[in-house]
Amino acid sequence: MLSFPVYNRGLVYHKVSEKLELGLTTTTPTQFKTQMLALKRLGFMFSTIDKNNPEMHQIMITFDDGYSSIMDYAAPILDEVGGVATVFAITDYIGKKNSWDYFTKDKQVDHMSWGHLRQLKNLGWEIGSHGRSHKRMINLSIKSIQDELESSKKEIEDKVGAEVSTFCPPFNAWNSELLLLIEEAGYNKVAISYPLNGLPNWAGEFIPRQGVYLHDSMPLFLAKLFANPLAPIAVLQQQIINLVGNGKILENWLKHSRA
Repeated sequence: MLSFPVYNRGLVYHKVSEKLELGLTTTTPTQFKTQMLALKRLGFMFSTIDKNNPEMHQIMITFDDGYSSIMDYAAPILDEVGGVATVFAITDYIGKKNSWDYFTKDKQVDHMSWGHLRQLKNLGWEIGSHGRSHKRMINLSIKSIQDELESSKKEIEDKVGAEVSTFCPPFNAWNSELLLLIEEAGYNKVAISYPLNGLPNWAGEFIPRQGVYLHDSMPLFLAKLFANPLAPIAVLQQQIINLVGNGKILENWLKHSRA
């Protein structure tokens, strides 16, 4: 065990795949396995968000968007180390390509099917909601937000057969008004990016997470968990990558508005 104190217990991945892309959010199977083995050697136990016990030495592995590569690569590796995870599914895109993203059609990849999500649930994984459409929800009307929150929760519960208590706002875009609507929709936990400053008061529980990226070396990976000189760099890196992601949203909006 490292002597540095643990300041963060949530990690967020997107794709775990041998097929690389221009973005930074794909982790190779070799990288992922090395990271999971390192966590196990450090004495971490793996937990889903809904069953996490803050008093125990647990780590929460999470996957945003629910890509099929999770089933192909990440799930077998986690099973090998005795781990489970939380997946945030986009219900309108279950079993479909990620056409919501900015990639051209030939670069789009598959999301997991409902059958895959049920398999993971039966392995002890948690299936949370990432909304219906992966839209930046703070820009939507109250009625649209309520639909995103309520219909995605109900559909996952109906088709996977497990209660959905955790929500992950797309693009890490949230505010106090959205938090109130999330609570009213029946969620009690919100998974967010690790913040640069304090969090507002809210009746539910925030789950801060650090993103893991293709270029992360082992020292930078460990800095996402342990307080050390590299930790501020890891937090700042995530904030910059989030801003770039939001820039892609603007770029996409401008492209369509000019068409």
